[in-house]
Amino acid sequence: MSENELQVEARDVEIGMYVNRLDRPWLETPFMLQGFMIHDAADLKMLVDNCEYCYVNIQLSRSLKPLKRIKEKAVSQNIKFGKRSKNAPIGATTFTRRRTHQDHSEMRDELKDVRRTHATMGSAVKDMMRSLKFHKKLDLSAIKTALKPMVDSIIRNPDALLWLNRLRRLDDYNYSHALGCSIWAMAMGRQLGFNKGDIEALGLGGLLIDIGKTRLPEKLLTKKYKLTESEVELLKTHVQHSLDILESEDQINFKVKNMIESHHERTDGSGYPNGLDNNQIPLFGKIAAIVDCYDAITSERSYAQPLSSQEAVKKLYEWRGKDFQAELVEEFIQAIGMFPSGTLIELSSGEVAVVVTESRLRRLRPKIMLLLNADKSVRDDYVMCDMSAVTYDDKGKKLEILHALPAGSYDIQADEYFL
Repeated sequence: MSENELQVEARDVEIGMYVNRLDRPWLETPFMLQGFMIHDAADLKMLVDNCEYCYVNIQLSRSLKPLKRIKEKAVSQNIKFGKRSKNAPIGATTFTRRRTHQDHSEMRDELKDVRRTHATMGSAVKDMMRSLKFHKKLDLSAIKTALKPMVDSIIRNPDALLWLNRLRRLDDYNYSHALGCSIWAMAMGRQLGFNKGDIEALGLGGLLIDIGKTRLPEKLLTKKYKLTESEVELLKTHVQHSLDILESEDQINFKVKNMIESHHERTDGSGYPNGLDNNQIPLFGKIAAIVDCYDAITSERSYAQPLSSQEAVKKLYEWRGKDFQAELVEEFIQAIGMFPSGTLIELSSGEVAVVVTESRLRRLRPKIMLLLNADKSVRDDYVMCDMSAVTYDDKGKKLEILHALPAGSYDIQADEYFL
């Protein structure tokens, strides 16, 4: 438990308190995502019906008076405040946060500058990959120059880059995947409270994560059918190829090399190239494994259709503890949300929209842009809707997100409507 958290019995929670974590996996509850404000009696009832206790964030809670009383009760019962209790749920985060990053800009303002930076980085990644295919020496100057403003943007407000990441249209999966891994990894670092230097290292590691594939046959990388056993073994060599390319780069942070070397290792020891288990895999490698997997399964590949963000999140949650460290999976989902910016969604009204900006307090009530009517016809206008304020549709029924849609559903290219 962080110093800003307090373990509270569910029946003692009151309206105005912000719940950070629950006493059980959040996907087993109706809340879907951890991190929400208790707004009304319905929220309280749902909490009591599903949990015995939870963890309240003191800084984000609007109602502080009852927290003082609850803290006194905790002290009287010898519950340690600001430290992990022996009764903390399995899977509770065990690492200490160094800081909490706050938003310092609006998403629309952030987009004005970061769109150009995003495009510049895409070009730099393409140039790097093309150069490596011809076995030229790795030149990171353009990559590092383009990365710095991306790091600053992620720290100020991650929504703009997460949006652009969902909408990217690079003409090669390898380019697109490198950029995607970089942005997801930096968002993860921000969520974990990393300093700017470490967030930048995560971003660079994401960009370089698969550079070794430039040493493999193009036919292998674009094959549409299941790989043979020998082809799988050949594909695995891309990790060593990446390390060989970086061997002469003495100015690259060792954490970046850790990411590249261990991004295919798995918590249960079933990964490669070294079969490391959870305690042996470096933290940056664990983060890389999660972002690499998430970006892959949400992208269109030669042999697979993309999953929606919602489906991908559920897959990661299924694989926690086996493939990925459980605590880090939950932190990653907290970082990007169930419905990240740029996600196409279908509403309970039948309308289709795109998520513009997430609500940090109410993850399931983002700001959206309506694109299709209930009959799936294209709207005459594209209306912005803040779901945290608009709770009912035109027919007086409760307005909710029914599910996420894969990118490109109904032939929608969301950037054409927004950017």
